[in-house]
Amino acid sequence: MHDFKRLEEAVASLVDRYRRSLGEVAELRRSLLERDERLASQAQQIVELGERNRDVAKRLDDLIGELDRLDAQLAQGAAAEG
Repeated sequence: MHDFKRLEEAVASLVDRYRRSLGEVAELRRSLLERDERLASQAQQIVELGERNRDVAKRLDDLIGELDRLDAQLAQGAAAEG
């Protein structure tokens, strides 16, 4: 009878650990899902920032080109006067 009691306690302990493990697995899955959602959001932000960076670089190139043209016009005007 004593062995049956020990077996019963061991089974109860195993069932309890199994139930706790199921809860931990569910929590880990939720955590992974949240992490995956954050990573997807951050990846989208990286894409958007890259596009914005390219747009800014193009606008700067255009402004520098315009300044170069103005500088050349001023130099031609000064040479014509001089």
